[in-house]
Amino acid sequence: MSHQSKQPNSEVGGDFKERSFLFMKKAGQASRSWYDSDGEWVADNVPAATRERFWLAGALYTIGDTARADAIVQKGETEDLNGIKFNIFDTNIATSLLVSHRDKMSSAVRAKFEELALNGFSFKPGNRQPDYQFHGYNDNMPAKATAGLILGGEMLGNREAVEYGLWNLRQLKAMLSRNGINSEYNSPTYSGLTIRSISEIAEHSQNEEARSLALGIEERLWIDLAARFHPDMGVISGPHSRAYTVDNVAHASAISSLLWFCLGDQINPSPMELFHLPQDLVIHHTGDVPFNIAQFCWFAGGLYHIPDVAYEMFAEKSYPHRAVATCEFGASENTIFTGRSSKIETVMFPDYTVGTSSATYGSVEQNNNYFVTFKRQENVHSYRDIGTIFTKLTTNGDAPGRIANSTENGRAYPNKGEVDILPSCANTFTMQSASTALVLTHPELGDAFKGVIDNPVTDLDEFIILSTHGGDVEELIVGGKHRNKWSGQVEKGQWIVCRIGRLFVGFRPMAYTCADEPVSITLESNENYKYIRIGLYKGEPKLFTSKELRLIFGGFVAEHASVSEYPSLDAFSQELESSRFTDYYWTTRRVRYRRPDGRARQALEFEASWSPGAMVPRYATVNGLRVEHPLVEIDGLNTEQLPFLNEPFQSIPPFFPWKDLSVAWGDMPSAIGDREE
Repeated sequence: MSHQSKQPNSEVGGDFKERSFLFMKKAGQASRSWYDSDGEWVADNVPAATRERFWLAGALYTIGDTARADAIVQKGETEDLNGIKFNIFDTNIATSLLVSHRDKMSSAVRAKFEELALNGFSFKPGNRQPDYQFHGYNDNMPAKATAGLILGGEMLGNREAVEYGLWNLRQLKAMLSRNGINSEYNSPTYSGLTIRSISEIAEHSQNEEARSLALGIEERLWIDLAARFHPDMGVISGPHSRAYTVDNVAHASAISSLLWFCLGDQINPSPMELFHLPQDLVIHHTGDVPFNIAQFCWFAGGLYHIPDVAYEMFAEKSYPHRAVATCEFGASENTIFTGRSSKIETVMFPDYTVGTSSATYGSVEQNNNYFVTFKRQENVHSYRDIGTIFTKLTTNGDAPGRIANSTENGRAYPNKGEVDILPSCANTFTMQSASTALVLTHPELGDAFKGVIDNPVTDLDEFIILSTHGGDVEELIVGGKHRNKWSGQVEKGQWIVCRIGRLFVGFRPMAYTCADEPVSITLESNENYKYIRIGLYKGEPKLFTSKELRLIFGGFVAEHASVSEYPSLDAFSQELESSRFTDYYWTTRRVRYRRPDGRARQALEFEASWSPGAMVPRYATVNGLRVEHPLVEIDGLNTEQLPFLNEPFQSIPPFFPWKDLSVAWGDMPSAIGDREE
């Protein structure tokens, strides 16, 4: 298949090179207060890790500040793993910098990077190990490994490394032949890192097959990203596979920086905000500006191949716009979660978006299975004009809005911000029809959540969270009655309906247990968040058994509408009050939600049967029809435009390199029955 693409300095959004060079130049100036002339860290922030030094060095080489780049690189140390210096970031960033900047480096830095690149060819440790494969989990890491193997192997004359990297690419192509998108889908933090690595292979590899495969993979990733982008808000809509606090509130994320370099000021927020840092801007690593600037330099230094169809979707959409894809998840070690598939659905309207993932990615703590973005006002001028809604299930009093100082090795540093992640411990099943979402949850307190199952639990809470960083809830109705404040108890069975910006949204909690104490529902606030707290347990420290967890049920129905669809919040609320619910457990959880015809929408009926802890439901229907999981459906896109989906089947040549499946950083039991020789 021919892959038609534009270079990143397309007329859409202006000039990529100009924006990226401007950012890297400003980063170089800022870094003079972080490092001295010998490359020693002198700032009062958390000292930069080696990967941050390498990220920044790429920018310094680009702008011609080579002596400072060399000095900063030389002070970076990579950890020793079984006698080899290897780190999935350091090793492969080094390879990338050699590809782009080797002639600018000192001989000492070049030798250091070549040693790291060579170490990437190792089995234990190195890029050639089973955890750096495309197996339904962290795609960004095998993408880094693949780029390091192919480009490093070509550069240093190691044919075995190139062949291993080609095998990886063939596996990723196979994944995108049987799925609509990759496993680590639509992550505001990690999707850009995958694109960055794959794009390097497409740009620089000497191998024709590697370039062709990488270009097709990159185009698929860009098209899915563009399909979930809201042009009027300038942000990526949900759902998200892996998201941190900065991603949850749609502030200065890795993906927003990548998109700004490629598309320009259509994107919110611009990464240039980091150089004057507004007080209300949330950034990753608890306010660590040098980390974020260094990481964004990495995206600024890429070369991307965005297909025309993606540019068109980035530029404009007809609403409502629907994007659906399937993906596959592997099992995280130390968790009961098993391999499964998921339906990723995003529906966009002029004033808001609703996104859901039918199953939960990986070890679940970073997921946004249900995610809403909305406008605070009709015309969006900055990130302050965008709000988000998401959900989490937490233990032992963890709640949104916690502020913390950056710490390392027990020392607290003065830079502070919102904690990087509010971890969730919910297995989640969702259904969606246009602007309506059904979210069913079940606590999963396994080892994936830092040993929670071995620790006493005093609080078990589900949260529906509204970010109020740019504006507060403006109107509130609970159980059909207006409230002046976001506070107080909510009775079981009541709708919680509010206006926030240009969004009308109604939540009907569906939580219950078999315990004597009923589930509590309260409206609470902390810092820049309003949230509904659904108390599943509160009491004496308790070690839950699997049988007790089996009888705890969470979830809710969420209805969304634009303020332009109804004459008032009262009208929207009254329509929701006419809906009906059935929800009970006997061997499986049986749920039915009925909404009659209304002013703006037709009647709707959801029905599902789902066992606690299961990966997929027994059945799920919308208006009596089983929910379909199409491979990929994007409004306005002919799937024939997607690389790999319509090509004849090609079997991956036999290749199984491991004598065992152990890795350098952990003792993981494994078994191999047969292998092709």
